[in-house]
Amino acid sequence: MGSEKEDFLAICKDKGYSAKDISLFESALVFAEEKFGDKMRISGGFWHFHNFNVGKILAEMGSGPEAVLAGILHSLEKHKDEIEKGFGKDVFSIIKGVSEIKEIKSKNPSLQAEAIKKILMTTIADIRVIVVKLANEIDNFRNIENLSKAEQDRIAEEALEVYAPLAYRLGNERVRVRLENSAFKILNPKKYSEIDRFLKASSEERERYVHDAIELVSGFLRGKVSVLNIKGRPKHIYSIYRKMIKKNISLDRQRDLLGIRILVPETKDCYSVLGILHEKLEPLEGRIKDYIANPKPNFYRSIHTVVKLPNGKIVEVQIRTKEMDEFAEEGLAAHWKYKGIRSDDSFEKRVGWLKGVLALQKSEGNQEFLEATKVDVFGDKIYCYTPKGDVKELPAEASVLDFAFTVHEQVGYKAIAGRVNGKFVPLKHSLVKGDVVEIITNKNQRPHRNWIKWVRSANSRQKIRKALKEHDNLPAIHYRIPKVKVAEGEKAYLVESKEFTNAACVLAKCCNPIPGDDIVGIATKKRVISVHGPECKQAAKEEKRWLKVFWKESFNQKIRFFISAKERSGLLADLLHTIASAGFEVKEAKAKLTGPNDMECSFMVIPRSLEHLKDLIKRVLKLKSVRRVFFES
Repeated sequence: MGSEKEDFLAICKDKGYSAKDISLFESALVFAEEKFGDKMRISGGFWHFHNFNVGKILAEMGSGPEAVLAGILHSLEKHKDEIEKGFGKDVFSIIKGVSEIKEIKSKNPSLQAEAIKKILMTTIADIRVIVVKLANEIDNFRNIENLSKAEQDRIAEEALEVYAPLAYRLGNERVRVRLENSAFKILNPKKYSEIDRFLKASSEERERYVHDAIELVSGFLRGKVSVLNIKGRPKHIYSIYRKMIKKNISLDRQRDLLGIRILVPETKDCYSVLGILHEKLEPLEGRIKDYIANPKPNFYRSIHTVVKLPNGKIVEVQIRTKEMDEFAEEGLAAHWKYKGIRSDDSFEKRVGWLKGVLALQKSEGNQEFLEATKVDVFGDKIYCYTPKGDVKELPAEASVLDFAFTVHEQVGYKAIAGRVNGKFVPLKHSLVKGDVVEIITNKNQRPHRNWIKWVRSANSRQKIRKALKEHDNLPAIHYRIPKVKVAEGEKAYLVESKEFTNAACVLAKCCNPIPGDDIVGIATKKRVISVHGPECKQAAKEEKRWLKVFWKESFNQKIRFFISAKERSGLLADLLHTIASAGFEVKEAKAKLTGPNDMECSFMVIPRSLEHLKDLIKRVLKLKSVRRVFFES
């Protein structure tokens, strides 16, 4: 183990470990070799070689010295007293935590749920345990071919479904990639080999394109901004496969997808680089993401942009500082390096989301808990934005309602619709990566049982169920529209009379004429003209008193109109979208149930003209379940 030990010590020095730490590492290597002796692993090789490799992986990650020691000494928990005396109680605590994490894949949901629960609880209690476990999983793929196919698949499935997503959650991109590629090679060897051959065959061409892109960008930046390094971003086999499946991109088209990363000294330099690139090259619309101002929930920070080169090639560019780069690649290991393990709130925030998931096992069964972890912890993620640019992490295929609950619990409870990229959508609308989402609320909204079907996140489901228990006797949807008193002088906003210029024209409730209908007026007391349709039975009784009245051609006031409809999910969002599509800004939106399946909505708008208002009415009446439109004055 001589040359390997020298390599390990060289890595430790390069990563900045102190002489004292390195001396302890050497002592731990000797201790592990002595205690394991000639003990062999099932996959082949001496057991202490495995521990040595785990420690080496942890050192490469830049993990804290206690974690590196625990990696070298794990599986030796029976030597508690010696370890605590020679290496510290903290180190033994990590070793014990690693030993308590059992196999995850089990046909018994109860055992599987307990294993997942243990991982999550351990992550909250001492995240270093999980970091050591991740390094252990990486080395488990060494000599994996000596195991049975069933055991190979178990290790690979756990890595792909649990440990790789967990590494991503903790911000460790390098570990995630290693686990994904190793697992994919076991689970789909044919596709792995196909992509591997493609990368090797096209590497020369791809490297040339990347080199040309780096030279071009370097020329733009030279003398204008300080740059530490510009490098190509390596392509990873499993990520290529995922892109092929999710975006239906052929393997051959991967040649055109280039990536470079620009490292700069300070945060302000990131924005300087972005400005220069967009000045010199054509940026692709909607592809700029500022994760510096708005970090991802796993604390990832960088600026992303996509530009087109003069040769037509598309380049994905990441711009970040050296510290941001180390955080992105090494996750919490970099956190230890820069800040110390528990020096600020970000440590707690990084794992705080797990507490909500763990709470599910107390309120739900094991099967529900397992499904929740598949989605909320280990499932694919998308990133969407509030109108202010705040980043929200959501499960893939999450709904607008899921988004509302990430903003605040009360925003979720009061949500009635959403506006996604400027378009009104219902609460159950599925979001995609990069959507900008605004939640529309009503203070009288209450959750209803259909909502459980509309959300993807277990956290959202839990909050909805909690609210339903509290409001079990309330109707599914109930909005109360307060009666609005309108001053008499404001009642003449839709109709006018040339004969009685100072009279207020009020729409009659008996027939509710709408703009564009033929109308007649009937003078009543107190200089008020009641406006009817000529076919109205009430108006027919007063035909001799009819006056000529006209719909106004232009407006400069807010107008409230009402819609009677059959209640259905998404109705309010459809109405909001239709009104916005007609060129109206909705000043106010309200709704209430008027019967078991009946709904009445009201909207306040400012029309530009009579024709504008007529066009709106025409569009609204075409919507499914809308029965009629009426106005009050």
